[in-house]
Amino acid sequence: MTGRELLVKAQKLSKRSCATRNSATHNSSTENSVYVKMRSVGFSLLFFCAFCGGTTQPANALVAPKVEQARLDNGLQIIVIPDHRAPVVTHMVWYRVGSADEPAGKSGIAHFFEHLMFRGTATFPDGTFSKTVAALGGQDNAFTSYDYTAYFQRIAADKIETVMAMEADRMRNLIVNAELVAIERDVILEERAQRVDTNPGALLSEKLRAKLHAGAPYSVPVIGWRREIEQLNDADASAFYARYYAPDNAILVVAGDTSLADILPLARKYYGPIAPSNTPRDMRTIPESLQVTDAETPVTFRDARVTQPLWQRIYKLPTYTDATARQFAALDLLSEILGDRALGRLNKSLVVDEGISSATGSWSDSLRIDNGEFAIYATLELTGTMAQIETRVNAEILRLKNELVAESDLARARTQLVADTVYARDSQQSMARIFGEAAALGLSPDTVRDWPNLLADITAQEVRDAARLFLNPAHSVTGHLLENGS
Repeated sequence: MTGRELLVKAQKLSKRSCATRNSATHNSSTENSVYVKMRSVGFSLLFFCAFCGGTTQPANALVAPKVEQARLDNGLQIIVIPDHRAPVVTHMVWYRVGSADEPAGKSGIAHFFEHLMFRGTATFPDGTFSKTVAALGGQDNAFTSYDYTAYFQRIAADKIETVMAMEADRMRNLIVNAELVAIERDVILEERAQRVDTNPGALLSEKLRAKLHAGAPYSVPVIGWRREIEQLNDADASAFYARYYAPDNAILVVAGDTSLADILPLARKYYGPIAPSNTPRDMRTIPESLQVTDAETPVTFRDARVTQPLWQRIYKLPTYTDATARQFAALDLLSEILGDRALGRLNKSLVVDEGISSATGSWSDSLRIDNGEFAIYATLELTGTMAQIETRVNAEILRLKNELVAESDLARARTQLVADTVYARDSQQSMARIFGEAAALGLSPDTVRDWPNLLADITAQEVRDAARLFLNPAHSVTGHLLENGS
């Protein structure tokens, strides 16, 4: 996973949509598409530091955002990231619940409920939430992942009390009934039809993850299986709401032209009266072994709609608590060295030298509660075959396992990650997103701030060790996306 990939994702949150809505008020997103470059454990994106010729500035040269924290008596965690360059704030509420927490047979309910949250309360009737934000000159949206659900508004700083009042109101006072549930269920079914059922790449992605994570929550797509979405009802929604939408399962993140001194009285006023649910998060069953059954047999999906054949491999990673931060930092650099679209080894081998692919890349999503993923992909040109792609990819992986990467390549990978950092520091949404995600996954702001120093300290030996540790073919699935008859 690269810093650049996280930056692109964070900056597009308010623009990207996966939902076909019955109204034009809200676009939600789910986050498990194979084509979405997942967030980076490379929190270095938040910071400005300089790398030159493999040397680094001392730790005190790093510029990190100030982070202020508090917690209300009802359990609500508060994180404030002051940024006074413009009179704007990003207000986010993160809930520690995602699709991996769904009851058996109720797949898709986390994302489904995200849609319902844009309906209404007695105070703010159906359809008025997003319209109010827009009337104030702001933007709002939401997204659902395996591990969390988040809602955000970008608004003028002097209007934050209004959006906080609305967000707090729908935390516990949302109207959920059979009529609204039926409407949103149809919306989500149409969304699945448009984004998945008619998309060969998305269908392949579902098949790959079903095999990679067999028997574990991540084997189920965030949007859910169609047959189970069709059965979701108001009782399911109400039970989910009561269990997970509460202050003791939530994190308030505010970034922008404000401070904890400004936010804390407002949070106490609007969120403070809400009672906690006092419901602990269920422990997930995570497979003890990373072994994938029948890993050597590729998953092949053929479809007449395929215009560009694709080769892809996804490795199952240990959980973030089962490997060290240094190992994941080395993996981040490895991904940049291997999969950078312009200067990566895959591009040079498959595109420039062999001409059997027109696009290659890699990404890593290790920052999860359960097993993460590292993926490699390559499109297939008419001049090549899937066997040739696999041979060349395997050769580059073997090089990484057997040879130390050049210090110049390691320095370039660091430099690329840091170049993205400069742009990320200009985005309060990126800062709110990264610190909020870290908190939702149980990490402290200090973990975020320490990342640049860790990244700067990784050696070529550690990159090689990461390749040997993480890129085990027995822990992977390989997919072939082909036209009919290919």
